[in-house]
Amino acid sequence: ILSGQKSDEKKAGARVDMKKKKHPTDFALWKFSPDEGKREMEWDSPWGVGFPGWHIECSAMSKKYLGFPFDIHTGGVDHIAVHHENELAQSVGCCGVYEAQFWMHSEFLTMDGGKMSKSLGNLFTLSDLETKGFDPLAYRYFVLGAQYRTKLNFTFEALQAAQHALRHLQEVVRDWDQPRVGCAEYEERFAQALADDLNTPQALAVVWELIDDAVLPTSAKAESLLKFDQVLGLGLHAFVAKPLEIPEDIRVLVEQREQARSAKHWKESDTLRSQIEAQGFEVEDTTNGPKICLKY
Repeated sequence: ILSGQKSDEKKAGARVDMKKKKHPTDFALWKFSPDEGKREMEWDSPWGVGFPGWHIECSAMSKKYLGFPFDIHTGGVDHIAVHHENELAQSVGCCGVYEAQFWMHSEFLTMDGGKMSKSLGNLFTLSDLETKGFDPLAYRYFVLGAQYRTKLNFTFEALQAAQHALRHLQEVVRDWDQPRVGCAEYEERFAQALADDLNTPQALAVVWELIDDAVLPTSAKAESLLKFDQVLGLGLHAFVAKPLEIPEDIRVLVEQREQARSAKHWKESDTLRSQIEAQGFEVEDTTNGPKICLKY
């Protein structure tokens, strides 16, 4: 049902030895312990001491905690042809209903175009990324930039770009007015993007069009953006209409830097910038004057 593959196309013994299998599509619901009493996870059963097969574990846990049927079952594309087909088959056999209404399979995440694995030394955890100075939400933003059915190639350059985009988004919305009313047109387009097989790249594009809309009042943009973030999960409620609190000594340093720049004392200006950054802030020179942001 999930893979579209016919039963007679499956090759016997392609994955495991046929042993006592009567048909190529047979799979084990219960496995017998090869060395009884030596395995950490084994139990008595009517069929002997053993442990559940890989497929039945998932159906059993789903039925216990979610009930059948539940809404959405996710997983990687490598689970379609075998694991999820078997999980679906045993669930129907047991309960007479499909396990889930929707099955969503995501493509692989690659590293510099190749496989990511511990053995290759290119596997990173979120804690590893934090150690390298990245916000976990920057990784979330990076992932949202690809539709889940497409392969996503991880590079630190791409993650840095995602973090830069997220920081820019956070800083832009700080100066907005309090959320009010909202914009129905953008909200409808955002919903349409999600309804198109969870097209998160298009949803992000709608976000940035909303950000750049020079006609809408920021209060309306803020209302809609916070609705979007209920889906995106980028923590924007901590930034929308919440101006950055800037210590007085930082304001003084920024003013001194402006005076140095006006007098073309570039060395002094650079020194003042370094002092500002050392205290966790940075200065962005804009056409409307200096803008003070947190240094990440």
